[in-house]
Amino acid sequence: MARHSTATGQSVLSNLVSLFLLVVVSALFCATIIVLSRPLFIRFDHIDHPGGRKRHLSGTPLSGGIAIITTVWVVGGLSAWSFEFAGFIFGMSILAILGLIDDRRHVPAVIRLGGQTLAVAIGMCALAALKLETLGSLFTPHALDLGGWSVAFTVFASVGIINAINMIDGVDGIAGGFSLLLLVVIFLVAAPASAVDCRILSVVIGGLIGFLFFNLRAPWRKKARIFLGDAGSLMLGYALVWFVVDASQGVRRAIAPVTAVWLMGLPLCDTTYLMLSRALRGRNPMAADRSHYHHLLLRLGLSPGKACMAWLASAAMFMLFGLTLDYCDVPEYIATYTFMAVFVLFCLVVMRAWQWLLVGRRAKMLRRSKHARR
Repeated sequence: MARHSTATGQSVLSNLVSLFLLVVVSALFCATIIVLSRPLFIRFDHIDHPGGRKRHLSGTPLSGGIAIITTVWVVGGLSAWSFEFAGFIFGMSILAILGLIDDRRHVPAVIRLGGQTLAVAIGMCALAALKLETLGSLFTPHALDLGGWSVAFTVFASVGIINAINMIDGVDGIAGGFSLLLLVVIFLVAAPASAVDCRILSVVIGGLIGFLFFNLRAPWRKKARIFLGDAGSLMLGYALVWFVVDASQGVRRAIAPVTAVWLMGLPLCDTTYLMLSRALRGRNPMAADRSHYHHLLLRLGLSPGKACMAWLASAAMFMLFGLTLDYCDVPEYIATYTFMAVFVLFCLVVMRAWQWLLVGRRAKMLRRSKHARR
C-alpha cells in the first residue's frame, strides 16, 4: 500500500512538473513571437492608432492575439493534440480570423455574431461534443436539464460571454489579466479531478503570461507595448467558455454550473448592466461608449494601471465568493439568488457612482462659470 501511494505521489509530481514546463515553454514561445513579429505588424500598419474613445497616445501593434494563437497552434499541437484539441483550435482560429479582419475594418454585427456562432457550434458542440447538458439546481432544488435545447443554449450563452470579454478589453491588462486569473483558478479546482485537459489549459496560460509581459503597465514601462486586438479578446472569450463549461459539466465536474457564473461574475454584471441601461435610454445595447466599470474607475481618478488592478481585485472577489459557496455545499439555487442580489447591488452602486460624478462635474462647471463672470 505504501509503495503504491509513493508511486502515485511521484506520478502526480511528474505530471505537475511537465505541466509547469509546458507553461514556461509556451510563455517563452509567445514572447519570442511578439518580439519577432513587431516589425512586421508595424510595416503592414496593423496598429491601433490613437483617437476617438482611445486613451493611448501612440500607435500600438495589435499582435497579442496572433501571438497567443500561434503559441496554441505550435506548442499545443505538438504536446496536446487530440480530437478535443482540434475542436478547441478550430473555434479559436475562426474567432482569431474574424477579429483580425475586424481590427483592420469594421465587421457588421450580424457577421460577427454569425462567426461566433459557427465557432461555438462546430468547435465546441460538434467536434469536441462539449456543451451545457444541465444548469444544475439553478432556481429550485431540482436539476434543470437542457435536453434537446443543449446545443442552442450552449451557443447562446457562449456567444454572450465571448462578447462580454471583448467589451471589457478597454484598459491595458484587464482582458488578459482576467483570463489568466480565471484559467489559473480553473486549473487549481479542476486538475485534481481531471475535469479538463490540463495540457491545453497550460499552453493557454503560458501564452497569456508571455503576452501580459508586454501588455501590463509596470514601473519601468508606462504604457503597453502591444494590444490583444479583437482577434485576441474574441478567442480568449472562447477559451474561457470552453474551460468553464468543461469544468462544470459531466460526472467529473469540478464546480457547479452556478459557480461558473460566479467565476465570470464581473464581466457578466458589467455587460448586462450596460445593455439594460442603454436599452432603457433608447440606445443600441451593443453600441460602444465609455460607461463600463473600468471607465468608472478611471473617472474616479485611478491611473490605468491602478484601474486594472482594482478591476481584477473586484473580479477576484466574485470568484472567491462563488467558490466559497460551492465548497461550503450551499445549495445551488441559493447561490443563484445570491448572485442575482449581488448583481442588483452592483447596478445600484455603479449607477450611484456615475450620478455622483455627474453632479460633481456640473458643480465644477458652475463654479468655473461664476468665476468667469467675475
